[in-house]
Amino acid sequence: MLQRYKHIAWMLIATLVASCSKDFLNQDPQSATETRHTIKDLAGLQAAINGVYSLMQNENYYGRTMLLLPDLRADNEYVSVVNSNRYRNLDQYIVTANDVYITDAWNLLYRVVANANMVIQKGPSVSLLPFAADSSEAGQIVAEAYALRGLVFFDLVRLYAQAYNYTPDASHMGIPLATTTNIEEVQSPSRSSVKDTYTQIISDLNKAISLFQESKSPAFSSGRLNILSVKALLARVLLYKGDWVAAEAAASFVISTGKYTLLPGDKLVSDFSQTGNSETIFEIINTPTDNLSTDALSYMFSQMGYGDVLATDDIWKIYNEKDARLGFIKRDRRAGTGGENPANIVTKYRDVATFAEGIKVMRLAELYLIRAEALAHLGRDADAQQALNDIVRRANPGAAPVMATGQALLDAIALERRKELAFEGHRLFDLARTGAPFIKYLANNKTISVALPGPKIILPIPQRELDANPNIRHQQNEGYN
Repeated sequence: MLQRYKHIAWMLIATLVASCSKDFLNQDPQSATETRHTIKDLAGLQAAINGVYSLMQNENYYGRTMLLLPDLRADNEYVSVVNSNRYRNLDQYIVTANDVYITDAWNLLYRVVANANMVIQKGPSVSLLPFAADSSEAGQIVAEAYALRGLVFFDLVRLYAQAYNYTPDASHMGIPLATTTNIEEVQSPSRSSVKDTYTQIISDLNKAISLFQESKSPAFSSGRLNILSVKALLARVLLYKGDWVAAEAAASFVISTGKYTLLPGDKLVSDFSQTGNSETIFEIINTPTDNLSTDALSYMFSQMGYGDVLATDDIWKIYNEKDARLGFIKRDRRAGTGGENPANIVTKYRDVATFAEGIKVMRLAELYLIRAEALAHLGRDADAQQALNDIVRRANPGAAPVMATGQALLDAIALERRKELAFEGHRLFDLARTGAPFIKYLANNKTISVALPGPKIILPIPQRELDANPNIRHQQNEGYN
């Protein structure tokens, strides 16, 4: 049974969902056996999709690792000299295929995929309900499952595979694409190419958009995917792919609806963590009941928690003293004997009392920056400058407008992305897709020079997965063999 669990966990669907959603299990308390037996009516479908969202709260996904690693393994963060021994190998670029964090993340993300697959497979029969409102909600839930699967595939390919443009035709190895969950047998998918992986991601997101349109569901919440948040995610995927025309169109569409508005500069820091603030397009909502406690992202930053992860001097120095976003870094000292003094304490996520902060997955500011970057690549410099300056001058109304063109404009956009999206899980992915070499900062003023493209910026496929799946046994990432 252990072997089958390791094997991307395709078999233990009911156990996996039950571990995060008591409601799901309670739909059929006497036969907590198979998800397919539980998704037999609208209530079961509702419980199933709630279980998928619950999985995403886990510390091995958006609860901690997904936001932490891209900044920690780039030039924004480092592990303090005084630490609890968490994420140290990842921080120092000495991670191996047996690392517990990369293994747990892989397993957790594929658990989300497996459960989303079950909703996709069982949902259409539920959507045939005779009541229009129920059928509409069922259609909306299936749309969410497609979108969530697309998001997870995108996160997996960013973590475990090189950027889309790593090879001219994106033929390099991507991830195993499991688009069905068959609980009767172990599935052994090999790694698809990055090109095929992106094709699947885009297909899932477009399918979700189509189903949202068909469902005509009025439901709208920052904690549940909807047609606009999926289009926003699609804009991000298209940007990573380098499809500038489509990325700009998707980003501009969401911006133009007026459904979301940028927080005022004087409210950016104070209202950032507020659930459902005007700028939040999609977030993982946490409540005091969910409570990750010491496993929460905030506990890695707060000096009342582990406080292990600090912001680098390099990122602290890029902000003008009048930039509102400097308020997400507190210049203080590291708690504990021998800790850094001064130290740059990250305060973007800081609740270590109730642990009820929502994790921002997509904000409107990112769409402005996607639009700016896509327009700059298309040679529409004036329009790109306008989109960029909306973000620059929101943070610092006194800042001079950016008037750069060409490559200088793209550099200005990259800098603004670093400032705006710091500590939100973007930095390493941005460096990878733009091929920008960087300095990885460590404790005690040590550094690592990271050349791009390079093998070690992506994670190894977990050894347990290689051992269990014969079809990827010889498909380990370069540098981890």
